[in-house]
Amino acid sequence: MTSDIATLPAFMGKAPLAYPLSVRTGEPRHPVLLVIASLLCWLSVPVTIVAYARWWIICSGVDGFHYSAWLLERLEPPPVSWLAVIMVMVVGLITALMVIAAGIAGYNAWKGQLWVRFGVWGLLGVTGLSYLLNWWFMVAMIPLALGGILLLFPPYGAYCQAVEEFHAVPKPVVPTSGIKYGPQPLIGSRF
Repeated sequence: MTSDIATLPAFMGKAPLAYPLSVRTGEPRHPVLLVIASLLCWLSVPVTIVAYARWWIICSGVDGFHYSAWLLERLEPPPVSWLAVIMVMVVGLITALMVIAAGIAGYNAWKGQLWVRFGVWGLLGVTGLSYLLNWWFMVAMIPLALGGILLLFPPYGAYCQAVEEFHAVPKPVVPTSGIKYGPQPLIGSRF
């Protein structure tokens, strides 16, 4: 006794997107606005690193230690005390948070995550801790803010929607007729 193998019908494929696709990857093409916005977000990273290197050079001397950052100027810890060591670690932590925030914004904007459109303002708030340091650190907020402004324009929203549609998993079509119930014949012998 033979029977046909019961299978699900083949997927018809994804509906074509109304958004231009990349010839190389087949994914939605990054708009120029997104390229500029993502580069601006990433530009905040080296600006922060340069500001940190400059701060480190200034604070390495006893004379410039208190004037290297607003926080150190207000607290005036003795340069060889435990409070000075903690303040140096706080400056390093703020720098790390600024770099991480800019990296998160740049990466997720490039990947087409829609939450970045408004989440970049929260990340910009994290970089607002630069007010505790000096104006060189505050300069790093400028490219991140400009990148956030560019993400508010409509091409980024259309790109995010195209990425979501492109990566959407189609729902399987479950057959409602022709389902075979009961024991099926085995292929080959049992022994």
